Amino acid sequence: MSTEQMSVSLIIVKSVGMCASTAFLGFVMYKMLQRMDPQYEIKKNAKKRVAEIMKALKLDPNKIKLNSHEVRIATLITMPEHGVALGQVGGCASLLDQLEENIVLPLRLISANIKIPSSLYSPPKGVLLHGPPGCGKTLIARAIAKEVDAFFINFDISLLSDMWYGETAKLTKALFTLAEKIQPCVIFIDEIDSVLRDRHKLDHEVTAVMKTQFMALWDGFLSSNSAVIIIGATNRPQDVDNAILRRLSLKIHVPLPDVNAREQILRVILKDENLEDNFDFEKIAQASDQRSGADLKEVVRLSFLSSYRSVVKELFISGGREKCVREVELSHNDVILALRQFNGCLNDSQKAHCSKNHLTEEVFEVD
Repeated sequence: MSTEQMSVSLIIVKSVGMCASTAFLGFVMYKMLQRMDPQYEIKKNAKKRVAEIMKALKLDPNKIKLNSHEVRIATLITMPEHGVALGQVGGCASLLDQLEENIVLPLRLISANIKIPSSLYSPPKGVLLHGPPGCGKTLIARAIAKEVDAFFINFDISLLSDMWYGETAKLTKALFTLAEKIQPCVIFIDEIDSVLRDRHKLDHEVTAVMKTQFMALWDGFLSSNSAVIIIGATNRPQDVDNAILRRLSLKIHVPLPDVNAREQILRVILKDENLEDNFDFEKIAQASDQRSGADLKEVVRLSFLSSYRSVVKELFISGGREKCVREVELSHNDVILALRQFNGCLNDSQKAHCSKNHLTEEVFEVD
């Protein structure tokens, strides 16, 4: 081999070596910069979660591309089958009929690409569920998503809070772009009064920008035929920004259940439980005035704790070798007594109501 050929070979070897070294150093630097990113672990976990979600949702990753901000929002997605059907929501038959007429049926038409002659037949882009705490507003929102086979995004304001300038705006935009990509979709904002309350000149700049951008993106959905709906829930509708209230065109009051509704709720809660033959749902419903659905569920839980107390104690006294606790039949007296225990957890206005209406004696009456 001539000297000239050796020089060329040497140059080639050195060039390849330099390219390999540069590529290796570049890769190392890239990994170091990744590790220096304060959001690295969040993004890494989010990507893993989205891969699982895409697989579970049977979405083609080649057709639906998510950016890094949409990936973070996607961790909030709940599958349609994880909700409850509207028929399983007890104690609000007329309200459910209203929801079906105004939201469910129009959304089903859009999702199925079925055209209707009137362009004005469409679901509202915003719904406000307002009423006392514990009356099932979140449950209703999940039921709507399940009924129309829509993805459910439980909006978490803390996810939009980011120390880096501009990230909040990007995440806010990602919420809407992601919902449009995976539609039909329900975006649920619990305690909307704390997230989108009245704007004030003393608001932080980031908060003000987020609210303005949120409304601008929302307006984009208002002018489109997308199957995306925003549902807000609050027990303080007077604190919600007026501009937001305008966009929440359908406002539905979810009241405390009346006696008939309470009986229906109790039947739903206890449908799979072992009850005495003479279990009196009506008596419990009459004795539980001013209780919400969540209150009734807590009362029933307390009654089961009391009913199983002696059985569980016997189990451990005997050595606890059994793999299953002996089943106990629940009586309506057990629930009535649990109401006495729960009465200590009521606020002053509820206690005053019980006293005014002579409910204490009814609640504690057992036979």
